[in-house]
Amino acid sequence: MRRCLLLVAVLGACGPSGGTEGECTDDLRPGDLVITEVFPDFKAPPGGGGTDEGKEWFEIYNASDREVELEGLVISHGRPDDEEADTHTMEKVTIPPGEHLTLGNSIAELLPAYVDYGYSASLGDMYNSGAGQIELRCGETLVDSAQYEMIEEGFSRQLTSSQPPDYTLNDDLTQWCAGGGTEFEIGNFGTPGTDNDCLPTIVGQCNDGGTARDTVPPGPGDLIITEFMPEPSSPQPDKEWFEVRVMRDVDLNGLALDRAGDTSAADMIESPDCIAVTAGSFIVFARNTDETLNGGLPPGAVLGEFDFSLTSSADKPGDIQVLHGGVVIDAITWVDATARRSRSLDPDFVDATANDEESNFCDGVDVYGAGDFGTPGAMNPQCVAQPQPGQCDDGGTIRAVVKPTPANFVITEFLANPAGSGTDATQEWFEVQNTGATAWDLNDLVVKGNTVMSTIASAECKSIPAGGFALLAHTTATDTNGGLPEVDATFTSALAQSNGSISVLEPDGVTVIDAITWTTGIADGPSKQLDPDQATSTGNDTPANFCNGTTAYGTAGNLGTPKAPNLQCP
Repeated sequence: MRRCLLLVAVLGACGPSGGTEGECTDDLRPGDLVITEVFPDFKAPPGGGGTDEGKEWFEIYNASDREVELEGLVISHGRPDDEEADTHTMEKVTIPPGEHLTLGNSIAELLPAYVDYGYSASLGDMYNSGAGQIELRCGETLVDSAQYEMIEEGFSRQLTSSQPPDYTLNDDLTQWCAGGGTEFEIGNFGTPGTDNDCLPTIVGQCNDGGTARDTVPPGPGDLIITEFMPEPSSPQPDKEWFEVRVMRDVDLNGLALDRAGDTSAADMIESPDCIAVTAGSFIVFARNTDETLNGGLPPGAVLGEFDFSLTSSADKPGDIQVLHGGVVIDAITWVDATARRSRSLDPDFVDATANDEESNFCDGVDVYGAGDFGTPGAMNPQCVAQPQPGQCDDGGTIRAVVKPTPANFVITEFLANPAGSGTDATQEWFEVQNTGATAWDLNDLVVKGNTVMSTIASAECKSIPAGGFALLAHTTATDTNGGLPEVDATFTSALAQSNGSISVLEPDGVTVIDAITWTTGIADGPSKQLDPDQATSTGNDTPANFCNGTTAYGTAGNLGTPKAPNLQCP
């Protein structure tokens, strides 16, 4: 509430013109006045200047049960340890009981509409960093004093609104907070002349509709990880997310999101307001809360952000941990992931133990947002029967994996030295051909470079028809793999530019189906193609049967015919 209009008959104008230093007209006692808000750092509008002149202010509250006269009150301002602080002696002005008075660093004629009284430059500049202190005295009587710190441009520092202003309460800096609820001038927040509107964050408490209460922390099993998106469509990082189902009414304040064993600190879910969630609801944590960037996650479903990646591989499984106070609430790990599809926990297995089994998850099937598949923030559909070891899902039918043999499996082309620098880790690939009369599957085969081995793990059947080609690469993302056609499987071993090898083994990791080696250096950009006349598992044992690819493909300047018939070698 503005006070200036009520004081014109007393003051003639809202501002000082003299006074008797050290002697108050009224009999003011400690606690009659309470310093309740300080605004030291004004945020200029776009294109405006950054000066605080005429824009700094602070507020005092009449905590007594009567109207008080402030004439003669001495205000001092400085650092807490300043023995020679700047002072100002108040002119004649009154405050009704239970009301506020706002004082600013301006002359009466230039006061902003939200300031009642101007002290000009007599108190010096308020501090934008470190601590400052304001005191109110009548002679030797200290009526009130308060310190301020942790200043943020454009935001006042307010005494908590959790209880009526008190001159002992404002001595505790933990009872002050940034006023962010009310914009009193463009880009500037505070409540000059009115009740404060913020509650400080107190460990173990939160603001529940204006009332501070103890938070209800989750315990183990109260939050169950039920779905996650590890390989969304590009750009990937912003579109990664995971979902939890709430099993008991709890608050998310203080929840930590993390990966096990990494070196980065956990991402914390913090807010002065209670983040209450109810049993049976689904909530989403995402890399980005912006719907235009996160793949179109449902509005209101995302309650927190995390910075870590959800990528995984056979030699480095993915994982997620949800913790509170250092205690693990729930955690999962995985290896298998399908591009653009979430991993969705079967609703029959919503349990902190059952979701430890990767086989209880299946690929998301419902389209959401911008075109990826999953049910973020909603009940998961039932998973179809999951394939057992040695089986795969062939369009909804579970069948045995069909293994290739050396007679029908031939490595026909590889790219070990992609064009440009720093591209090996993403643009290397090799191709195999089914030279038999019937289809076989890539599932469970083991790929070995010079030393590193990785298994082709997939619940879906990776079937290659008779005469067809399969493409294996480091990544399925076309924007990073050089613009390859559809990749059938990924592998991790690097392809050496000289003295290199590629082996494909049966699931036992010992029995070789086909292998090639090379000793000479590989040119920068072209693949090595097997002459079609030598397309057998023995013909590709001779490095001289390979020649450089000459056909441009993709977007990175590489040459070859990935997943297509090779040209005749010269």
